[in-house]
Amino acid sequence: MVGTVHGSALGFAGGVVVTALAGGWPVFALLLLVVVVVVVSWWTTVPGAVLTAVQCWGLYGSFVIGHEGQLVADWPALAVLAVAATVSLSAFARDRSSSIVDSAAG
Repeated sequence: MVGTVHGSALGFAGGVVVTALAGGWPVFALLLLVVVVVVVSWWTTVPGAVLTAVQCWGLYGSFVIGHEGQLVADWPALAVLAVAATVSLSAFARDRSSSIVDSAAG
């Protein structure tokens, strides 16, 4: 598992790459940002997953839909955050189940 800071940094880097490469195609960029959030959320802590989701939402709303860094909060951008929140909850459940198994074994 990757720590919160490193997971957030990895998510931000992935979000920047997706925004730079797919910024001209909003739907494709949104799908790729969801992939970034899902992958990073699987490997990081819950706070790292939430930070990744917020960062990707900000990048999407500021540079894909918005122009010149002005944040535009529309429904597709909020969908990225909602999907990321769901993934964060699954990461939380994964953390909880592993701690329950560890405590039962020890």
